[in-house]
Amino acid sequence: MSARTTYHVEADEAGQFAETVAAIVSRHAPADPWVPGGATSDASPELEHALHEAGWEELGYNAELLPLVAPAAAALGRGFASLTPVDALIGGVLRVGSLVRYPLENALLIQPMDGWLRVARGGELSPVAYTDALGVARFDVQPAELAPVGPDEGRTRMAAWVAGSTGYLAGLSEEALRLALEHAQSRRAFGGPLSALEPVQQMLADAATLVDGLSLLAGDSPGLDALVHAGDAAERAVGICMQVTGALGFTTEFPLQRAYRRSRSARAWADAVAVAWSGPREVPS
Repeated sequence: MSARTTYHVEADEAGQFAETVAAIVSRHAPADPWVPGGATSDASPELEHALHEAGWEELGYNAELLPLVAPAAAALGRGFASLTPVDALIGGVLRVGSLVRYPLENALLIQPMDGWLRVARGGELSPVAYTDALGVARFDVQPAELAPVGPDEGRTRMAAWVAGSTGYLAGLSEEALRLALEHAQSRRAFGGPLSALEPVQQMLADAATLVDGLSLLAGDSPGLDALVHAGDAAERAVGICMQVTGALGFTTEFPLQRAYRRSRSARAWADAVAVAWSGPREVPS
């Protein structure tokens, strides 16, 4: 993909790019580094470099490429990959209030607020023990505020971030359902597979309905309202999958707990961004 040029997305190109991203994730997504009470990050420089080589960042600058974003981000979600590629779509490190996720030294800090992408750099940060491996940190010293991103470019970047976040949640939920279904089919209970029990079938059907809805939502150029709905639906779907797997789902050895933590944390950040972005649309001074 050429840099910031007119580009027309063919009907099958979203699927092809998503397959490319899925292959990259399978090679470079790291193991879950999270430990209870820890301040950890699952960021993968190898993953980010490979996506950069594939043209990932351009998705945040070219509005014509928006249809590629959600399907590609779904591949990240299915691999329980880092959210750093999603945040790269807004052009820097995501900032919400006094918190940032996946901080990088000297990186631009991008804060969606009041319909603008506000930009800052510098400051001093302290790691925060968090329920997910997002590398969350809090400001001890506030960064220097820079000029905001221009309104047109800001809307393009924000639309890409929203689509990426929605797609990620859809892919995450899809993989959680696959894990729960695999467990239900292999686990024996009352003389047969767990999946043969009517209450379990009903739970799996409820989760599948939510996952199907998320997939449809992500495939239709999702906006901010769609992202807010996706956060709720993903958390509910993964929660149902946790019920199906029982105590096993809460063990760190089983990957479903990672999906549960990620669905909750991603929803919290998405909701906070939605509230901040939807405030008064004054021109920043």
